[in-house]
Amino acid sequence: MVSTHDVELTELLRESYALHHFQKSITKHQLSFDYKLRPGPLTTRNAIGLLEIAGFPAKVVAEANRLCKQWLD
Repeated sequence: MVSTHDVELTELLRESYALHHFQKSITKHQLSFDYKLRPGPLTTRNAIGLLEIAGFPAKVVAEANRLCKQWLD
């Protein structure tokens, strides 16, 4: 079993491990997970949600989301 949020590691481990993830929800002040194991890699980024919860400026959060989307495409 391996646990990671690193996209590069999931790519390296894809052939050797079955990938699974939990879904998350973000409220104004909290990040929470449903703890239901789902197949496949995580497709969202928790760190960006944590930036928002921590009160980083909306411009920073938007730019992080843009760069993440660009990198994933």
